[in-house]
Amino acid sequence: MAYRLEFHPAAEAELEEAVSWYQKQQSGLEQEFFDEYLEVERRLEENAQQFPAILENIRRATFHRFPYSIFFLVEGDMVFILAVFHQSRNPGEWEKRI
Repeated sequence: MAYRLEFHPAAEAELEEAVSWYQKQQSGLEQEFFDEYLEVERRLEENAQQFPAILENIRRATFHRFPYSIFFLVEGDMVFILAVFHQSRNPGEWEKRI
């Protein structure tokens, strides 16, 4: 089943902030981060159910190289992305979006 993605506005902002942060760290690093994000996104679109549920019906997809996770809900053929979150942040921040 192919899933379509929809973002919580805060999740979109988090992705943009992360790209911007990596851009300031080292030239080209933002593209490496975004490429990894796109790989996780592709996996979500292909089979969102492959990722473990961590809180009732909330699932988490982790990046391999960067310390980020995507927290999301699956409803029918839609993946609703709640957060693109650095793993050191307090999860209570994104849990307010449920």
